[in-house]
Amino acid sequence: MKKKMAIVLSAVMTLAMGTTAMAAPSPSITTETVQQVVVSSSIGANVSQTPVSLSGQQTATLPGTTFVTASGQTVDAAAVAVVTAPSTVEQAQAAAASLVSAIASTDVQIVNFTGQSALSLTDASGNLNIVNNMTIGLATASGEAVSQNGSISAAFALSDILGDRTLGAGETVQALYQRADGTWVAVPVVIIDGTIAIALPAFGGAVNVTFIVAQGTPSTTVSATAATSPRT
Repeated sequence: MKKKMAIVLSAVMTLAMGTTAMAAPSPSITTETVQQVVVSSSIGANVSQTPVSLSGQQTATLPGTTFVTASGQTVDAAAVAVVTAPSTVEQAQAAAASLVSAIASTDVQIVNFTGQSALSLTDASGNLNIVNNMTIGLATASGEAVSQNGSISAAFALSDILGDRTLGAGETVQALYQRADGTWVAVPVVIIDGTIAIALPAFGGAVNVTFIVAQGTPSTTVSATAATSPRT
């Protein structure tokens, strides 16, 4: 499992190793009508709340990323841990309501940082299918919140993200989070041999990440056109 995580983390962190590109707005996301919203009842069941060191096997940091504590102190990545917390089904439902509204909006409320030119957000049945929802943040050993300016990634067992669901033919997992201004951001996802990794651009505080099952082919690499986003 450690070798698999190292491979998938290496793949997802290539997102900014090439040229930096502007984010693609909603037109790069397939226009879809959501038939219904499906929220898994197993959300939160498999999310570990144990902090994981940024220098550990389950995480990676883009070179040049900087870290600053809430009190303004710059710290090394080795002093920072990724902290995840499961959401309740009610929180996931609230995120779902916001996301489905963004999909239906005529304004640009979803930006695409995945590097994919045609991103689908619904499954084969036309549903917005939410399989997991969690909060991801950074903290020091003493528990002080940390912001990051660059990009970090975290890897999980795919089965932990999917819960009681499995991916069918023509299905993949997409991950999105909502910025403070209400805009949703689709982030790079790589799936290799039962391990899934996501890359999160700069953020000033913990972000709530929503995982959905959508039409598409699981990515095993990240396009060089994928880019980091503005600070949340």
